[in-house]
Amino acid sequence: MAYHRAVVIPVDPYDSSPLARFLRAVMATFPLGTWFGVPVRMYWAAAVLMPLLYLNWLGPIAGNGGELLLLVAITFVCTFAIVWTHEMGHIAAGRRYGIPAHLITLSPFGGLAHLGAPMQSPREELVVTLAGPATHLVWLAVVWPLQLVLPDRVLSIGGFYWCPLQYTLAFLVQANAWLLVFNLLPIYPLDGGRCLRALLALRWHPNLATMWAGTIGIVGGVMLAVYGFTRPGFARTILLVIGVSCVTGSLEARRAARHVLVYERRGPRYPWEADGDAWKHGVRPERASKLSWFQQWRVKRAVKKAKAAAIEAAAFDREVDRILGRVHEVGMTGLTEQERAVLKRASKRRGRTG
Repeated sequence: MAYHRAVVIPVDPYDSSPLARFLRAVMATFPLGTWFGVPVRMYWAAAVLMPLLYLNWLGPIAGNGGELLLLVAITFVCTFAIVWTHEMGHIAAGRRYGIPAHLITLSPFGGLAHLGAPMQSPREELVVTLAGPATHLVWLAVVWPLQLVLPDRVLSIGGFYWCPLQYTLAFLVQANAWLLVFNLLPIYPLDGGRCLRALLALRWHPNLATMWAGTIGIVGGVMLAVYGFTRPGFARTILLVIGVSCVTGSLEARRAARHVLVYERRGPRYPWEADGDAWKHGVRPERASKLSWFQQWRVKRAVKKAKAAAIEAAAFDREVDRILGRVHEVGMTGLTEQERAVLKRASKRRGRTG
């Protein structure tokens, strides 16, 4: 369970190839309503696969067919109620910082809160990220005391081995405790991995912190996948999918961190944010006053270099505009060799950046 900005995988609705039909089937969702202003949708795969999984899992412990169906329904509803509250925790914290949320999707492997804007700072990311796991503590604070206080057989139904109420409380306690621990593993893009990135970004450049957190996420994802091979049944599939997702998510984050700022400030920016390679210098420049003299010198030098590069680029663009204006007047044949060289340089620069 995590949050992210909405990503759409394009699938041609008119493509009748087997792969396209399979992708449409896997990605198909249906609405569950709008709760607290956020639409909720569930993948059909979750609605079909999860009850089948619970039937196989609960079959040996149910007293009869009626009890089995009831336990499956309880488990299904409780699972996605927990997932929904987790994602709403992210969304509620995001609203505090003016970050809108357009959708929650529930899948066989958890849920996703589709946030409509990026974080602006590490502290903001810490708050939004930890709000999800914090919902599990709220669940535990409510259901754990109830489980301890209520007697074992609150409801007695003929032929039922389990008390439905006690089973519900026991499942809620175990599921919330397990999800709390699992989500806080320091593996990106799990909540724990995002917290790790944010904590590192309090001291070092956010993009460099992302590179480090991404590396740890790749290692952790591989370990989850390897561990999945040792587990039986559906647990193997879940761990493999989560492990592979962590690896791919970490690789994507590392690629993006090389070119795009991790935290997109919507207000005034620091001068170093004009430098696309600023993350390579390591330290967050706004913390320069707390650094050694050598580190302060490196930061100031990087900022000065970025400013000079921006001034030079602006001057070069003005020169290119002037030459293009001359092209309209005298044509390419009327340009000097120096002016042609400037246009050639501009063409090469455009090819590298676009």
